[in-house]
Parts: sequence; C-alpha cells; structure tokens
Amino acid sequence: MSALEHNIPPVRTTRTSLRTVTPAQTSRSWPTGIFPLVILALLAGGMVGHLALQTAIQEQGFELASLQSTNDRLSAQEAVLRATLDKQSTPQQLAYSAAHLGMVANTRSTFLTLPTGEVTGTDTPVKGNEVPIISAAPVITVVNPTPTPTPAPAPAEVAKP
Repeated sequence: MSALEHNIPPVRTTRTSLRTVTPAQTSRSWPTGIFPLVILALLAGGMVGHLALQTAIQEQGFELASLQSTNDRLSAQEAVLRATLDKQSTPQQLAYSAAHLGMVANTRSTFLTLPTGEVTGTDTPVKGNEVPIISAAPVITVVNPTPTPTPAPAPAEVAKP
C-alpha cells in the first residue's frame, strides 16, 4: 500500500541552497612522500642482505671444496703409508731388519712365568752362529700413488746415401 491510498499528504521540505564544505583538518604524522621511501629503503636493505648472504654462502662453498680435496689427498697418502707400514711389519721383514742391525736369534731362550714368577730355561749367551745368517732380500715395497710415465723409445734414424 502506498501513501496515496491512505490519504497521507506528502511531506514538503524546504530547499536550502547548496554550499561547499571545507574538509576537516586531519593531523598526519607522516608526510605523504615518506611511506614510499620507507618501502624502497626496506626493499633495498633486503636486496643488499640477500647479496651479502649469497656471497658468504659461495665463499664457504669454495672453502668446503678445497678442504674436501685436501681430505681426499691426505686419505690417499694415509692409505699408502698404512700399506708401507703393513709391509714393514711382517715377521720376515722384522727378522731381516734385526739381522741388519747386528742382532742375532737366540735358540735357547729363557722364559718368565708371570703369575708365579718362576724362570724357565737356562741363561746362556749367544755367540751368533746358532742360526744361519738371514740373507734374504728385504720385503719392503713402496707403493707409488702417482706412477711415472715411461718415455717412448726414440724412432730409429734412417741413414741417407
């Protein structure tokens, strides 16, 4: 239902003239141009920080590669030294080294029993002719990790008539 059906007269309003309204004074804590400058400064700081972090990571990567190559080289050298030590520790090599130093084998040894403190055997000096002299060549073989190349034979020169 409308207002006309109920016989309600329309409300008459008086028109006032229009006037401009001045904007209210707002207090700004920041001037208008500072916000973009702050954003740009944060962006520049982030990029500089990222660049510094990447540089540090690359430096450490190069150092890590250098240390790993040094570790590999030292591991190979350790393997060569262990192999040489194992060759020199064989009983045959120890007997040869002892004979080379002037030591002689004793066939009449004296033993001490530790729990009882009892001495078994006779203490006799060794003259040096009880055991034949060890004349075998030493067993030492040195492993060379970097073999030296053998030069190729020179071609035979052809005689010109």
